[in-house]
Amino acid sequence: MNAQLDLLKPDLKGFELPNLMELGPRELPLLQRILFLTKKCDPFMRSAGYFAMTGRNGLWFYGSDQSGMVISRHPNRDHTVLFFPPFGRNSFNLFKMAMSDKRIAPFKKIQIARLSSDDSDFAKNLLDIGYPAHSEDVLDWTYPIHIVSVEKTIERKGLAFNNFRSYLNKANKMGYSAEPLNVSEHKDMIAHILRKWASDGKKENFTYEDLTTPTKSLLDLMESKTLSLNGVLVKSPSEPAGFWIWDEGDKINKTAMSLARVSVGGRGAAEFAGLKMAESLATRGFIHICLGGSETESLDKFKRKFVPINSIELKTVTIR
Repeated sequence: MNAQLDLLKPDLKGFELPNLMELGPRELPLLQRILFLTKKCDPFMRSAGYFAMTGRNGLWFYGSDQSGMVISRHPNRDHTVLFFPPFGRNSFNLFKMAMSDKRIAPFKKIQIARLSSDDSDFAKNLLDIGYPAHSEDVLDWTYPIHIVSVEKTIERKGLAFNNFRSYLNKANKMGYSAEPLNVSEHKDMIAHILRKWASDGKKENFTYEDLTTPTKSLLDLMESKTLSLNGVLVKSPSEPAGFWIWDEGDKINKTAMSLARVSVGGRGAAEFAGLKMAESLATRGFIHICLGGSETESLDKFKRKFVPINSIELKTVTIR
């Protein structure tokens, strides 16, 4: 392993150590502008909201005027840092600089996160020195990310949408309603939904904090209006039944990114929320929704009800 790590020593000739900038709420709009330059096939690589949620325990931008990389503390594992795929010129050398940078060295474990087909050269460089890509086992790309059509979700026509329509029929019978999510007005309702969902005892691999803090971090961002986050709240006739929060920052590609979804209603509540999200996005000219990937097979199965027009597999590389 030490010999492998030696191969990751950077060539510093002609280079200075890149800047390491901590990213707080005020820096997120700048991060969003930088991310538009990445042109990755993974839409979440263009979502400052996604990085803010994932890096809620620590988030940095590492780079220079030639290349850059987002770095995040792992949201669920102590002493682990995530390097998201670098972009720009000399990106592999940038990564090697980060590996030997004393400002990052205290982390005991490093993982390269969300590697897509765009990163094949980068992945090959890692494989050549003994670091193969593997499937993720904790975070939200264990299963492929799915991109769906706003228009087709609203129309829900054809045999492929039969399952989706069936659940919407159940939702209609239950009498669900939806309204735009207003953080100040709906904070108690969201807290009620989160408590009920996170306490049901069926999510053994995640702590209560693992389950609730992603949404809480997004609610803080929504309240500060730092990013273009939006959401919908779903109610049954008797109580709050769920919510969906997404990022509308990528107006260039007209793609919204689903960031958090929780349902505690009966069958059809989650599908009903997805339909209302699509209807809301359609009014502002969005054409695609990236539903993201999934940690579990059941969540992946749920997202496939929306009939993806594209699915992208992502990998992880563990360095140490």
